[in-house]
Amino acid sequence: MGKTALLVLVLALMVGAAQAATLTVTVSNADSDQGCISVALYNLETRQDFGSGRGYYQGQKAKISSGMATVIFAGIPAGTYAVAAFHDLDCNGSLKKNFWGIPQEKYGFSNNYGKRPDFNLASFPVSGDTKIAIRLQWY
Repeated sequence: MGKTALLVLVLALMVGAAQAATLTVTVSNADSDQGCISVALYNLETRQDFGSGRGYYQGQKAKISSGMATVIFAGIPAGTYAVAAFHDLDCNGSLKKNFWGIPQEKYGFSNNYGKRPDFNLASFPVSGDTKIAIRLQWY
């Protein structure tokens, strides 16, 4: 590989690394340490599915300790994101709902804005390493 090609490759890797960010999400207010916390990260391309439990950009599960859990999304590009999380008592990745569709497990969204999923209200910018906190609630 020639010196010019190597220099272009190194610069491209540096620019890509500079644009990638780490998003740290701390989730609190779980009623117990049973199960896990399921966290879904949505971006502008997946916003139509926000809060549905499907179609998310990235998802993770985390162990609960003292009613809290933390997940880290590494290497995400700068952009607009929103997060949905819930206390997944059986750690199956699916929010339990009753016959009428009312959640039977605590849940929450970024910006701690309310009880219904709305990407615009939950969204926030990521342009570098970012930390957010979500407090779970009952419906």
